[in-house]
Amino acid sequence: MKKLFLLFLPLLINAQDVPIGYWKDYQSYASASYIAEAENKIYCVTNGSLFYINKDDNTINRMSKVVGLSDVGIKHVAYSKELEITVITYSNCNIDLIKNNTIVNISDIKRKEIIGNKFINNIIIKEKIAYLSCTFGLVLIDLEKEEIKDTYKLYWEEELLSINETALFNDSIHLATSNGLYYAAENSNTLNDYNEWIRKDNPGDPKEFIGIVSNKNTLSSLSAEGRMYWWGFPIWVGVWQGPLTSGVSKVTATNDQILFIFDNKIMFPGYENTITTQSGKFKHAIMDKDSIIWVADSINGLLKYVNYEYQENFIPEGPKENRIFSLEYANNRLYVPHGGHISFGTLWNKNGLSVMNNTYDWRNYDYYELGNCRDIVNVAANKGSAYIASYYNGLAEIKENEFTVRYSNYNTNGALDTITDWQNDKRMAVADVKFDNNDNLWGLVSSVDHPLFVKTKDGTWISYLLSPSKKFLFDELLIDKNNQKWGIMGRGNSIFVFNDNNTLEDKTDDQYKILSMEVGNGNLPSLDIYSFAEDLDGEIWIGSNSGIAVFYNPSAIFSGQNFDAQQIIIQQGDYGQYLMNDEKVKCIKVDGANRKWIGTEKSGVFLLSEDGLKEIQHFTAQNSSLFSNNIIDITINPNSGEVYIGTEKGLISYRSDATSGAILQQETHVFPNPVRENYNGPIAIKGLVRDANIKITDIDGNLVFEDFANGGQAIWNGKNRNGERVSTGIYLVFSTDINGLEKMVSKILFIH
Repeated sequence: MKKLFLLFLPLLINAQDVPIGYWKDYQSYASASYIAEAENKIYCVTNGSLFYINKDDNTINRMSKVVGLSDVGIKHVAYSKELEITVITYSNCNIDLIKNNTIVNISDIKRKEIIGNKFINNIIIKEKIAYLSCTFGLVLIDLEKEEIKDTYKLYWEEELLSINETALFNDSIHLATSNGLYYAAENSNTLNDYNEWIRKDNPGDPKEFIGIVSNKNTLSSLSAEGRMYWWGFPIWVGVWQGPLTSGVSKVTATNDQILFIFDNKIMFPGYENTITTQSGKFKHAIMDKDSIIWVADSINGLLKYVNYEYQENFIPEGPKENRIFSLEYANNRLYVPHGGHISFGTLWNKNGLSVMNNTYDWRNYDYYELGNCRDIVNVAANKGSAYIASYYNGLAEIKENEFTVRYSNYNTNGALDTITDWQNDKRMAVADVKFDNNDNLWGLVSSVDHPLFVKTKDGTWISYLLSPSKKFLFDELLIDKNNQKWGIMGRGNSIFVFNDNNTLEDKTDDQYKILSMEVGNGNLPSLDIYSFAEDLDGEIWIGSNSGIAVFYNPSAIFSGQNFDAQQIIIQQGDYGQYLMNDEKVKCIKVDGANRKWIGTEKSGVFLLSEDGLKEIQHFTAQNSSLFSNNIIDITINPNSGEVYIGTEKGLISYRSDATSGAILQQETHVFPNPVRENYNGPIAIKGLVRDANIKITDIDGNLVFEDFANGGQAIWNGKNRNGERVSTGIYLVFSTDINGLEKMVSKILFIH
């Protein structure tokens, strides 16, 4: 058992700017799956995430690792009225108890080695005991003692039974299992002997029961075939007739009201009322103590019904789903594609693209809103337009936030080449798109003869042949300061570099090279390349399955001179080794201070110094709010320093202390300002020229602090040179640029 720090509640969804060093979650809340009531709260589980509605004021509050939960992948929530404890279970069998705003973590089941499947299928609570229905048995948790009390295992002919759901009725424990219905006396002292459990006489003897619930007068069970049965002790004496005989997907019982849940309707036995949907898919429902019906809809979020009439729905702002293929921050917007591809094949994902603007509002574009484009993998945005790369249907353009046109072979002068040798399917697998400094749009198409294409700023389309004999799969495109195009080729085919010599239509002077591990031709650490980035000095950083290498002189690639990549040697104890040589580096991003953010497959996120020799930060799922150590992509808001991190379990961000530096010193922003007596965090001064020297003085001109900016942002801890917190008053911020010109750029008010 582990007690964690205080849970900061409430965290409202409209909270926007977070302090430096803090995390913020951007998980998907669109697909609701489970509901629980707790006093004046309605909890809703969605896509492994959790939020609750405060019934007093209808505010929406998100809960995640960011506010103190111990894990991700939430499955169920339950509440003990007697002890005022909320129980949360996770897909990996971890358990949290929320008690007096303190989180108590019970990780025994998560850590225990169990043969076969290990899942918690359901929770019910009676008095001080939580009953957890698990694939390996029934687990009882003593909520008062905050520990596991007992585990009961059931067998049928030496087969360990999965407990799908539990109900308490007439002083007995009733179980719906993978092989029938069982019950035993609740107060028995020998429940750990599976012979104490009696298998019920089941009508028609259905093998598996997926649900069982009770109210004061009735015990109802649900078979895997979707048929409802009711219990008349000691045998099952009836089957619900009429429309309730088949098609039920879930049965619930709250506040003595039983609800039969179908995909598109909810029925109430004994009442004529029915709730139906035309556009959603019902997954769970409850009736609360005020007779309000709350429905978990996998398409429309949490629905509220009063007197059986629809009132409203609740979906916290967020992306369409937690699956992420890439991230792009451009035009003051965050773009989150949800598609993907596996080697040659596609995922057939139709959830499209999620876009967040600079006021933290989300808009989600599905397959139909993108001109029937599936498997969206990358985005390039420039001057009010965004070009959306589909790994199946070509290229879509959004202008002023609305879809305008889909580009294919037919309206691009053939520049978007099609895969003609794949079962006659005219597929256009656009892998990536990027703008160059002249506003020309470049892109890569997999498995075609002319994979590299450009749409010039005047609308002319041109394609280029890279190899006369091979058709490559592509992952990512980069355009460097020398206007050279770099492309990652999948299946261990390394990377290519292409130079059109700034003559787009004249192909006679084009140069093309595939780099390798050979000295004189790249000297790559591996042919399995996963990422690359150009830093602020024009160096190209390469991420592979064997760590990192750097091209310090990329302009020399076609010069005949030495241009080989070099691996960075770091000190490890008494020995030196190559930087991250044991890591698969899946993404590299450069912040405003020229530091490198490195995303790996198994070790989370590293923040490295400008030269890569110093590890500044290392975030993992174990030491931070990071959802997973498997990082998909990273992108950075250059204005705020917010680092967006896409993991295999969803999107999260970290507010870093570096922003992009301004070319000329203009308006400076200080956050927070004023600095009040209850604030002890870092004070950010942003909008500075890159790496500026800053000085902070009191109103009389006495120096209290001096440092250099990280890119365009400097950080002050609010203390003077003696380490003491400064007193109430106004403080002046002076900035000095690279030429030594100093001027006052801001004022900071301290209040005690």
